[in-house]
Amino acid sequence: MSKTAVKGTPAGTASQRRKDPSAARVSAGEPSADSALLAEETGFRLEAHNAYLIRLAHQRATQIFQTLFEGHAVTPTQFAVMATLVRFGEMPQNRLGKLTGIDTATLSPMVSRLTQLGHVHRTPSKTDQRVNLIGLTETGTRYTLELLPLSQEVSDRVLAPLKPRDRLRFIALLEQIIE
Repeated sequence: MSKTAVKGTPAGTASQRRKDPSAARVSAGEPSADSALLAEETGFRLEAHNAYLIRLAHQRATQIFQTLFEGHAVTPTQFAVMATLVRFGEMPQNRLGKLTGIDTATLSPMVSRLTQLGHVHRTPSKTDQRVNLIGLTETGTRYTLELLPLSQEVSDRVLAPLKPRDRLRFIALLEQIIE
């Protein structure tokens, strides 16, 4: 008997569930015998999968960022661009993309938006007119410096469950993964 939807329900009708007890488990959110066996054979557990855990950690970091940056009209990636410019100064847009890990298709409109907000400027390179240099305006520099402590607070809260020595190790391990 098929365990697909019958009469609009995932496990079929009540009489079908009595005939096939696994159908009742499916409707209760329990795995069928077949899927439980397959999961056991493969050893797959989503809750232990590294990509899943990284995604959950990212969601937590994003939530903390949004809470702390509430009232500031800046996204995490916009802040990354401005913080990078505070640290390294004016640079070609392609280098900015490499340093921040932001692809050109995302970075170009983001730089346009930050330009409209008065935080960054685009200047043609004096040595190569095909290259745009991106830099912070005075307003952008002040704004970014004002936000740096909030960014550090985000980092502190994300890592708060870890012991101080584990925090450094965690960062080192993440750096290895992204190399």
